Amino acid sequence: MTPAQLRDLRRQLQPFGGSGAPRGLDEFCRFYGIDFTQRGSALAYTAGTVDSGEFKLAVHYWSVPRASSNLLLLHGYLDHTGLFGKLIDWALHHGCNVLAFDLPGHGLSSGEPAAIDDFSHYSRAIADVLHAARLPPLPLWVMAQSTGGAALVDFAGRYPWPFAATVLLAPLVRPLGWRGIRIGYTVLRHFTDSVPRQFPVNSSDRAFLDFHKSDPLQSQRISLRWVGALQRWLNGLVHRDLGVGPALVIQGEADETVDWHYNMGVIGKLFPGSRVHYLPGAGHQLANESDKYLCEYLGEVAAWLAGSGIMLKARSGVVAG
Repeated sequence: MTPAQLRDLRRQLQPFGGSGAPRGLDEFCRFYGIDFTQRGSALAYTAGTVDSGEFKLAVHYWSVPRASSNLLLLHGYLDHTGLFGKLIDWALHHGCNVLAFDLPGHGLSSGEPAAIDDFSHYSRAIADVLHAARLPPLPLWVMAQSTGGAALVDFAGRYPWPFAATVLLAPLVRPLGWRGIRIGYTVLRHFTDSVPRQFPVNSSDRAFLDFHKSDPLQSQRISLRWVGALQRWLNGLVHRDLGVGPALVIQGEADETVDWHYNMGVIGKLFPGSRVHYLPGAGHQLANESDKYLCEYLGEVAAWLAGSGIMLKARSGVVAG
């Protein structure tokens, strides 16, 4: 799809829960490989917008017959729902309804690309989407990648906790090289509002890396407003029990995006009793790692859910897992 087509689709999205799909939505799903309803699948799909403060959030929801649980999927910084097809596919195949949305400034949501003034906008987005979605009365669990994990931590400090189980993929507390980033931010913010973005090798899936660079929804710059918001969030983060129970944490040992040696200690204080599963050789983009890593850690996810009373069962005739 072209940037112009994506802008048109963003403008045409109707409030979530309404009838009718905008022109271009089917093409969007095909382009990003999330067109699960077109694969002979016995499932339903809807998309639309949810208002959250000044933002209009693009929300996607897939439901399966006789689902056993609901999953809220949270993407990371510079990502969007279209890049999470592997995890959506797996969850649908295992009997989970899937709710996903684009954070403000990402994907088809409104907002300056890759920018935010306060991480509380992210946590409010979670609350507003959950309220608008009106999910069926099934156990709700959450899987959050990177900045999605930081958004979830902020959510825990502001809103009632609705999740029966929590899974964090390479959660962001502070990025690798944070001291240098802070110095650079202090100097550069007086002269510019963003810096050029790099596309590091953060997955062993070469097909994903190639597509990622050409993805028309990718921002080509890093917003210094976002860096400033991260700094303020870290300054206010108290390293103590959030009171929401433990999490399963999946962490690649080849991750050069987040300072995971430091972050694991903080996550352990925020979510006491958590289990950390390390993946030697895996990068930061765990949602888009190669099949061998996905198979390993999704097996851990299924076991963690079972321990939380959420039993997954592979379903035939839904999607190809």
